[in-house]
Amino acid sequence: MINPNPALLLLMTSGTYLLVMLIFAAIFAGGLYLAWRGSGENQIDRGRRSFLGGRGARDDHALFFGLQLVIQIFGSDQLRARIHRLIEAEDETDSADEKRRFMKSVASMLIENQYAWEYGFWEFSADADHAIKSFNQWRNEIEASMATEPEEMGEIDRLHRFSDQKEYLIVSLLMLIDNSDEPVSDDVGDYRFRPTYSQLALPFRQLCEGFDESEYWRSETFERLLNGIRALDPRAIERDGIYVYPGSEQDGLSSFDLLSEEGWKYLTDHSFRLS
Repeated sequence: MINPNPALLLLMTSGTYLLVMLIFAAIFAGGLYLAWRGSGENQIDRGRRSFLGGRGARDDHALFFGLQLVIQIFGSDQLRARIHRLIEAEDETDSADEKRRFMKSVASMLIENQYAWEYGFWEFSADADHAIKSFNQWRNEIEASMATEPEEMGEIDRLHRFSDQKEYLIVSLLMLIDNSDEPVSDDVGDYRFRPTYSQLALPFRQLCEGFDESEYWRSETFERLLNGIRALDPRAIERDGIYVYPGSEQDGLSSFDLLSEEGWKYLTDHSFRLS
């Protein structure tokens, strides 16, 4: 039997050890590089809620804003019919001036009836892909849940409704805002001096991104957002939608409907009476 050379064993052991250490060092250095490289890219701003996503996003040519208010209609109150009639007039807003008057009228009516606000929710995104998806998701879900056909009007949806009482309605306002750096197409004067869509949208974007988390669900915040809508140049609005749920001006929701349906929890979690 041949006895191993101690010097040779020591050399082999040391070489293996050094090789392993070199491999670990390479892995460690690579991890440091990746961590450093990624520190400035696509980082989530943890100081904001997810619904205020997109700050610093690379592609922000589109912005999304959505707002919902649950309004108490006090039984025989005419507010329900007034809101329905106003929103039905949206079909007549073909020009920017007509759209401006319409948006100001809706925002003013909601602010005027701030005493009747019960719950509220809003969402803003400056990431273009998320903004477009959010707009389509809000619109599709709202339209699918509303009674819009004559056969549906006057019926209580027993799948989602638990009472015939008509205490509340839900107003939803959503906008997809053009935030591109292209000059406004329908402005006057030399093309070089026209404002861009992003410049028109900037004050409203700064408003939405400027709230502290403690302010998100206060009635004063919703009032400021509605005033921001009044001041927004309608030429920056690429698409919009305004809805009243339920879809009939004679209908309404009961408090039992709101509090018993899991689908409304995101709204009923934010009561103006408790904020």
